[in-house]
Amino acid sequence: MRKVSVVLPTFNEKANIEKTVEKVFEQEKNLPDWEIHIVIADDIRSSDGTEEIAKKLARKNQKIHFIKVDPGLGVGLIKGHQFAIEKIKPDILAQLDADGQVVPDVLVKLVTTIQEGYNLVIGSRFVTGGKNQLSLARKIFTSGASLFCRMVIGPSDIKEFTNSARAFTPALFEKINLNRLPWRERTFIVQPAFLHEAILAGAKYKEVPLIFKNRLEGYSKNKVFNYTYDIITYGIDVKLRSLGFHVRFFYFSRRVKTLVKFSLVGFVGTVVDFFFYKMFINALGLPPATSKGISTEIAIINNFILNNYWTFRYRKTKTRIWQKLGIFNLVSLGGLVIGVLIVKYLHLTFGDGFINVFGRPVAYNNFYFFATIPPVMLWNFIVNHFVTWRHQED
Repeated sequence: MRKVSVVLPTFNEKANIEKTVEKVFEQEKNLPDWEIHIVIADDIRSSDGTEEIAKKLARKNQKIHFIKVDPGLGVGLIKGHQFAIEKIKPDILAQLDADGQVVPDVLVKLVTTIQEGYNLVIGSRFVTGGKNQLSLARKIFTSGASLFCRMVIGPSDIKEFTNSARAFTPALFEKINLNRLPWRERTFIVQPAFLHEAILAGAKYKEVPLIFKNRLEGYSKNKVFNYTYDIITYGIDVKLRSLGFHVRFFYFSRRVKTLVKFSLVGFVGTVVDFFFYKMFINALGLPPATSKGISTEIAIINNFILNNYWTFRYRKTKTRIWQKLGIFNLVSLGGLVIGVLIVKYLHLTFGDGFINVFGRPVAYNNFYFFATIPPVMLWNFIVNHFVTWRHQED
């Protein structure tokens, strides 16, 4: 009897895991001469009771295996496959989502296509017969992500890059360069990255249709900005490596993601700041330093709202929102003082002149304003990162 192992990575999937396991085993009736084994790889952060249910299932059925893994989807998948190779010794390695989004009947197509001579089979929403039953916004996101991967990462003939439904041979898995694959990162990038590394390892691949629907229960752990950021930076990393530049761009880009988000908020705040700064000078006739003081306070409130509900949204803190607002204002006051002093110094030094830029006069005070951005942003990020939204464990 040949064996196929199916890895189900879980993180707080108490509401879905039992139904998913049941539906996976139902596929045995359509796979004669095949024995299905399931490896449930549960994230150590999972705290909703998934572990208890999975262990109960494993005690009842010897073909269900349970392991605890370090955080991250990639860790769950790679450790699950490594466990399967060592303990189950399957003929085919497969993986599915544990949340019920992928209809498990795709497993039959994955296995039978491997039997046709392929060593990598990809379940796809975007080939004939495939269905993407997500919301319009999610459809746009997944289609855009796959299009970007086709154009930047490749190969261009693969249409589905971002879901988990796949099967491959143990021999192909052993060839994949795990040192280069970012499987330990807490990100969903492992999906397109695994495909890329499999192609580099010489995969003979084919896509088969699947039905992708909304979760059975619970909420999606995938965050649009984070995944978009990771796909773009990983794509840049791949392109740099193809040109001979081995700079670990993706690795370092993830470590400055919070700074990037903070900078984007800062950019919006700069637009708000500059708008009111110029309005107070031109409409009210206020001096540059005074205008800078008022416009900066308006931008401070704008930036606090965006940082609290986006940049540091998932940062665990023990301070209340009004306390954060107070600290943020104090921190920003330091930035305000820095900005005002810079503008005052430049104004006293260079005055109210104009410079000709492409035939148009541009006031010196514009340059005074933009000169404040780097030092103020650096001050604000460092102090807010380590004080206002400092991570605090329970």
